[in-house]
Amino acid sequence: MNKNRQMMTRRERVIAALEYREPDRVPLSMSITIDAYQNLKRYLEIELEEDLKPDRWTEVPVHPLVAEKLGMDAVLLPTGNSNRSTRRSENPDKWYDEWGVELTKIALPGGGYSNEITCSPLKSATVKDLADYEWPDPYDRSAVEGIREFYRHIHNDTEFAIFSNFGGSIFRRAQYLRGIETFKLDLKENPEFVEALLKKICKIQLARIGMLMEAAGKYVDVLCLGGEDMGNQENPVISLQMFRGVVKPHLEKLWGYTRKKLLEKNPRAKMMRYSCGAVKTFIPDLIQMQIDVLDPMQPPAEGMDLFELKAEFGDKLIFHGGVDAQHVLPLGTVEEIHEHIKKQIMALAPGGGYICAPTYNVQGNVPPENLIAMRDAVEEFGYYPINL
Repeated sequence: MNKNRQMMTRRERVIAALEYREPDRVPLSMSITIDAYQNLKRYLEIELEEDLKPDRWTEVPVHPLVAEKLGMDAVLLPTGNSNRSTRRSENPDKWYDEWGVELTKIALPGGGYSNEITCSPLKSATVKDLADYEWPDPYDRSAVEGIREFYRHIHNDTEFAIFSNFGGSIFRRAQYLRGIETFKLDLKENPEFVEALLKKICKIQLARIGMLMEAAGKYVDVLCLGGEDMGNQENPVISLQMFRGVVKPHLEKLWGYTRKKLLEKNPRAKMMRYSCGAVKTFIPDLIQMQIDVLDPMQPPAEGMDLFELKAEFGDKLIFHGGVDAQHVLPLGTVEEIHEHIKKQIMALAPGGGYICAPTYNVQGNVPPENLIAMRDAVEEFGYYPINL
């Protein structure tokens, strides 16, 4: 093992990678769902009293004791949850978010559950209907309740870098409100509605961002912008021309404001854009829009060869992700996981600018042993200089 392994703290390690410097080793990060997290704690024999409140994706924050055992260098901290809901359901497995989208708790075959959209409230709406819709209150203080103290505690009392998902989505939120298929048709057939909907969502997200930044922005090392999936595993889900003409202007407004507010609070902080799938065609635009970190670097997706992406964009983007969460993590052997991690490090780590992480939040069907294998592989192959 490299003799310099203890030279950097966890936060210093992440910051070095974010600044295109080679840290002592490749940093490790991840987000995790509640079932996978509980399984991991049992495996590690860690007993903690935690008031876990899963988000829409069933993700939960990782306690520092667990993060330390797992070799993590960054933790993803939640924002507060707005207490507002447009309506309640008598069905305990059905609920509504603050935007009025109906979600239903669906059991997964391998264990755990997901919250799936079962009703999009604006599916039949017109432009005129948008004026009368019950929109979220962007100044709802429950959305920031307690986060200043929590973020300050993690920043001051631990060595972990802080990732936060303050950044709200626009494109994806519009699909949830309208329905994915309907919204895709709208892009071509109903541009007036699309423009009005995106404009309204952007206005709400701008106000919410400002409030969140005031609460805890100075403690954030990486701001995770709201997921805006632009690709599936084979193709982009929107053409580059349509993206530039319809969606990009709104994202530029939101991301530009977010960047300004973030850097006012922490000049060294970075902005990370999440988009799984085949998104290579959008990368030059993301760079032009001053995105610092690309996540999740999904290896099976078309055109997302990690060696090629590093060669083409490695001096302009930090890469976060790369570990196959669909097949390798849930189904691979320890040996297969080690070989997989070794390949990702070979592709993305030289010269810095890489944070190793799964390409999606860790699901309940991922054996805890495989998460430990991921940690051990980073320890084995991730120390600089990379010479594999």
